[in-house]
Amino acid sequence: MNEKRGHWYLLTGVLLGVVVGLVIAQFITPPASGDITPSELSSQYKSEYRLMVARAYLANNDLVRAKARLDLLQEGDMVRMLEEQAQRVVSSPEGESDAQSLAKLAADLRQGQ
Repeated sequence: MNEKRGHWYLLTGVLLGVVVGLVIAQFITPPASGDITPSELSSQYKSEYRLMVARAYLANNDLVRAKARLDLLQEGDMVRMLEEQAQRVVSSPEGESDAQSLAKLAADLRQGQ
């Protein structure tokens, strides 16, 4: 029973395992799609999204585009949400400029309504 098989059986096993793993991963249980809308984000990520919209608005002053982006969150009163977030952010260490961005967008949205 002491046959010398060599190392080919190890290489064959590894290759077979990789092929079976790839088939399972790609065809039997493929990964779920990562495409979600902003309205499906958690509250933390919604806050980050609002902040990114406010920063983009500060850079390009395109109120229509900022409002369209915020509409994707499907929240009730956008202006109130921006103002509340600005109040929360102002107390953080680097939050003053972010709070100003959020407050400017909220004020301009209020005037545009």
